[in-house]
Amino acid sequence: MTEKQTVVELRELTCREVLALFEGDKVAADRWLSSSVRGLGNHTPISLMGTKPGLQRIRTLVGQLEHGVIP
Repeated sequence: MTEKQTVVELRELTCREVLALFEGDKVAADRWLSSSVRGLGNHTPISLMGTKPGLQRIRTLVGQLEHGVIP
């Protein structure tokens, strides 16, 4: 993440990464975004998408899940 990225740009990037995590399955990605996620302190990812720190938490978790790391 660069300092100049806006929340909107970062949100778009995060959505693409989540969709890739679910291998293009938009329904599964949307379901995950609106579900309570233990790795995010039982918050829904969608509830964290309004701030850069929230988006970074989601991106970090997605990266961990892609590499088989269970947070």
